[in-house]
Amino acid sequence: MGRIEFDLDVLKPHVPSNYGLAQALEEIPGVLFVQIKTDEIDQNTTSIFITIKGSDELSLEAIKETLENNNCALHSVDRVQIDNR
Repeated sequence: MGRIEFDLDVLKPHVPSNYGLAQALEEIPGVLFVQIKTDEIDQNTTSIFITIKGSDELSLEAIKETLENNNCALHSVDRVQIDNR
């Protein structure tokens, strides 16, 4: 079974919280690990970095859909790592 990792740069509103967003992302099939780090906070939004690790069934499309459903904007996919060892 392969593993995949994504590092994402995301802009989100203050609600949901980082914890709430992490819980929503954890529900995606194939997700094994979610880490959210705050980069910058302004009056209306929070810039965050998200690392998601999962099995090879994890899809970027499912991640994008979950982010959009939580009113978040994906700025960039900064890193993708696929390991099939």
